[in-house]
Amino acid sequence: MQAIFEITYLDVSWYNEDTILSIKESSSLLNVEFDDKLQQFLCYTVIYPKADGIRHGQLAFRYLKNNLFSPYIKGADGTKIPLKKITDKDTGKEWWIEANFWIAKDKRWESKTYRTAGKLTVVLQNQICQVNIGSSEFTAKQLNRYLSDFKSDLWELILDEHSYVTGKAKTTQSGGINEETIHLISHIISHSQQILKNPKSELRENQELKPRKTVKPISRTFMEIATKGDSNLLTSRATNPVYNVPENRYILFALERIYKIVRQLLVISQSKKNRFESAIEKLNERYYSFGNTRQIDKNLVRKDLEAIKKSYNIEHINNALNKKLKNLINDKDQFTELNKWYLQITGKTSDGKSYFVGVKRQLNDVWFERVAGERNVFLNLGNEHYQNLLEEGFEYKTDARLDYSTGVSKNDVRWHNYKLIKLKNIEVIRVVNFEKRKNEFIKMRGLAIDLDTKGWIKELSKQELDEQEKEKFSIQNRLKIHESEHKKAEQVYEFLEPKLKKIKVILDQFKQLNIKPSPTFPNSMTFVQNPHYQVIHSGYKALRELTNLSDEDLLLSLEKVDEIGLINMPLLYERWCLLQIIKVLLQNYHYSPSHDWKRKLLKIALTNNRNESLDFTNNNVGRHIKLWYEPKLSNGKTPDFVMDVTCNKKDKSKDLKQRFVMDAKFYSDDILQRRGGISAVIRELYESKDYSEGGKNAVFILHPSQNAIHEKISPQIWADNSYIGELKMFNWDADLRKKNYHKYGAICANPVLRIRYLDEFQRLIGMFLQYGVENNKLDRSQSDDVESINFCIACGSHDLKSIPVTTGNIKASWYECNDCKHFTTYNHCHHCNTRLIKNGDYWSYHSQMPMEPLNIKCPACESLL
Repeated sequence: MQAIFEITYLDVSWYNEDTILSIKESSSLLNVEFDDKLQQFLCYTVIYPKADGIRHGQLAFRYLKNNLFSPYIKGADGTKIPLKKITDKDTGKEWWIEANFWIAKDKRWESKTYRTAGKLTVVLQNQICQVNIGSSEFTAKQLNRYLSDFKSDLWELILDEHSYVTGKAKTTQSGGINEETIHLISHIISHSQQILKNPKSELRENQELKPRKTVKPISRTFMEIATKGDSNLLTSRATNPVYNVPENRYILFALERIYKIVRQLLVISQSKKNRFESAIEKLNERYYSFGNTRQIDKNLVRKDLEAIKKSYNIEHINNALNKKLKNLINDKDQFTELNKWYLQITGKTSDGKSYFVGVKRQLNDVWFERVAGERNVFLNLGNEHYQNLLEEGFEYKTDARLDYSTGVSKNDVRWHNYKLIKLKNIEVIRVVNFEKRKNEFIKMRGLAIDLDTKGWIKELSKQELDEQEKEKFSIQNRLKIHESEHKKAEQVYEFLEPKLKKIKVILDQFKQLNIKPSPTFPNSMTFVQNPHYQVIHSGYKALRELTNLSDEDLLLSLEKVDEIGLINMPLLYERWCLLQIIKVLLQNYHYSPSHDWKRKLLKIALTNNRNESLDFTNNNVGRHIKLWYEPKLSNGKTPDFVMDVTCNKKDKSKDLKQRFVMDAKFYSDDILQRRGGISAVIRELYESKDYSEGGKNAVFILHPSQNAIHEKISPQIWADNSYIGELKMFNWDADLRKKNYHKYGAICANPVLRIRYLDEFQRLIGMFLQYGVENNKLDRSQSDDVESINFCIACGSHDLKSIPVTTGNIKASWYECNDCKHFTTYNHCHHCNTRLIKNGDYWSYHSQMPMEPLNIKCPACESLL
């Protein structure tokens, strides 16, 4: 059903309680969706009761077509609370707002929804909209942090191409500003000061009293002589210089623009300085956290022990099997032609689609199974969901229908194929590696008891210490890079800060001469004959060229960015997230944007345009990314961001293509819980709204909530606040896990509470570009290395060297980054043959074993054996 209305926030300025001065609309409407179950529209918004000092927007409703029906709020007791109609004199739009009482001192109408969380039911003709209002704990200072970061990041991306244009990096000396720019700013200030010593002026005639001997007489002079007689002062013709001439008006305009540019360069250098300080701080924190021991998370160890114990408890296994099978059986299923079958699962075929199996009809019969060189016995599944019931190393008793076929392979080996069509009952009768599981439990329990006596402090093994040294070496290299960049940014800041003050003084001096700015360049010989005027004009043009602002539209758009306020915080957060994604691609992973990307980005930032795309390419790693903002999927849904990635293969065969969906949710802890927690929100986007498009796409949420993860499942530090699909966490995704690991989750992206927020984006995007684009279910003979071109997830470099593998796994690959010395290993799970990539303790997105940080858990089977 289509809504006959729209909802947004308005910033309304009132003269009095009946007279409106102006109405400013939020640049984006609130999202309204129809709920088939409730048979009404739903809308979600947020209030900020702790954000004192911020001008709050007014929730407003508008009919899309003229309507005589006055909307109203329906109270819990059925009462009707009318809304107040206001009209925007500039656009002619009629809006309806809640206006409970007038506050004279603030000149605004107060509403109950201003500081009250809950549900608001609004009736608009024959349609009902339930507005769900969540409460956010963010303060005014924290909200303004998002706003200032957004503006600073946007200016930096537009002005500073140092991070992604490698040709300019050679001439750049300090924090994205080259020596030519530094010299030019000093030159402009010097010549501006020279202009002020002798500014261009015009003499304007006037009258003033002068001593009798210096008078230039006019008619009034003679009248005064006739009437006053012998007076010392008489009215005389005189001239005064006027400086508000076209040349000076243009110079003031250029200097004001120069001031804005230099001010933003100062803000950018301060932002860079702070960013590199934070990077150095977190790298030092990581470096000094290493030692000969490691703190072990006892809760995660306990979980693993419970899981292993259950893995050889046949009663528990059968209870779980029955639950799974019950969910697969449809009430309409007809169970005919069923027989008793015993199945022994001995392994999977190389393509992963069939099982090597032993079959028999009676318990005491001999297994009919594979005999090398003589026969192969396979089990195929008529229902793909049956694979979640079967596991290698188990023997089952079933009531099932198996269809049989046979033939001879090219190698003259007879094959026998059993296809599982229907399954009514299944029961585990034996676990082949029962003793192995039990012994593993006893071994792990012994280690846990020992750790408990030592306060859960583990002494690291030699191999673990060697691995740690590799990571420390990489951190030291990254520290050198960041310290160098921090020094450059600091030098720029120290240079620009006093220069900005000097330009401000110069501007004030020009204004004291009653000069008004004008963008019109005068056709005057002054700019030919006077070198000082000439330098300001040419210097202004050169500064715009050097700062990538030669395009007038770009400069005007950036000036509009400074006018953005906090009227719609969820929209601001959404666009802040977009900038972080772009920063990771440009600054961390060295992608080059298309030529028109700046215009498109500013269009997104300043308008309500949807379905815009930006293109990024990194030829060194053979990847092209089309980043969409609010595109429409094939199912009609509109997520915030979509990355369509195309990867070249090393062997030059058909490219890999994959889609990555991200959605920004500015949810506080309170709002998140009202929505059912992070589990419910992920499920809603992945399944209900089908952002995954039938499970094909990876879907991740970006949010600022620090308490979204109630129960940590991985020992790494990022797992405190983020979940990237590394292990099973929810009670609804058992059938998804085996194929869709690392395909859904949520990361905490919050600059207010965490200095590592950009690392969260980098790890998530790096995981997708390194792992998500690949088919990670390997054939038995397939190499553990990826098919796409390898790159360093820590710094983005393509310059890697292959390291000889010293373990017994001949399929493995090891690489070291020549730039930052980060070490990466490509391996596989020996239980299910899923590719595993280890990126060190900090950057690995797979979960580590709680007691063995060198080992990682397979995201597909989560095997602990």
